[in-house]
Amino acid sequence: MRKLIVFNHVSLDDYFVDVNGSMTWAKVDKQDKEWNTFVAQNASGEGPLLFGRVTYELMATSGCSGHTSAVS
Repeated sequence: MRKLIVFNHVSLDDYFVDVNGSMTWAKVDKQDKEWNTFVAQNASGEGPLLFGRVTYELMATSGCSGHTSAVS
């Protein structure tokens, strides 16, 4: 049986985004080696990534490279 791992950025008051709909609060330091390693491992292609509609659209329009096929 495959494992499903869930990773969410949620503030202490249970919000995913700020009042402007931005998630910039979740990642401030772009030179964070530990974070960059974590992201690289999770996006390494060893398994599928499952996004909701809003996240998928954000990733698809952000210029991310890689396989982006939608499942309907």
